[in-house]
Amino acid sequence: MYKKTIAVLFGGCSSEYSISLQSAYCVLTQIDRTDYHVIPVGISKKGEWFAYYGKYENIADDSWQKDTERKIPAVLSPDRRIRGLIEFYGERCHVVSLDAVFPILHGKNGEDGTVQGLCALAGIPVIGCNLISSALCMDKYRAHKLVQAEGIAVPDSVRLTRGMSKETVAKAISHLNYPLFIKPVRSGSSFGIRRVSSETEVPDALENAFFYDYEAVA
Repeated sequence: MYKKTIAVLFGGCSSEYSISLQSAYCVLTQIDRTDYHVIPVGISKKGEWFAYYGKYENIADDSWQKDTERKIPAVLSPDRRIRGLIEFYGERCHVVSLDAVFPILHGKNGEDGTVQGLCALAGIPVIGCNLISSALCMDKYRAHKLVQAEGIAVPDSVRLTRGMSKETVAKAISHLNYPLFIKPVRSGSSFGIRRVSSETEVPDALENAFFYDYEAVA
């Protein structure tokens, strides 16, 4: 019986790298091998891509990058003639044709449409949301504005950017009621979120949010 070959992406250039490892471990240990041939593809925090053929436990505890014998440098080619993963073995390379890519990536450079766009260029189906929906849903402020334009009730919110003066921030949020939440516009897994009970707590909350993104929403 023909098995579809699926590349499962994990890790990534994201503050949510470690969460991706746990999610990927769950997927890799549960996916049905009678129907699918699975190629785990790890992305380091620096953005290096590797096909990984070692134990899944090494992914869960983040020791997979030390497993050099089972970690093969690789890249997902945007060339539609290839439609797959290129693995590099010294001066040789090997192409693994893919039927689909399953991104188990969290946060930026994974959930935000970037990987989905790469797969679209390559002509490889993505398991999950496409480029547009991924990019919009990752952006909390613009997602709110979009659904609000369609008549769906959403809480009042204000977009704040790095470099705004304290006076500008205070004026922008003056119509909001406390307590309120300040969070990065593009981040997930609750990273960078602070509950703010008064105006004096706003600067620290913004500094925390701006660690993860150059825009914040209150």
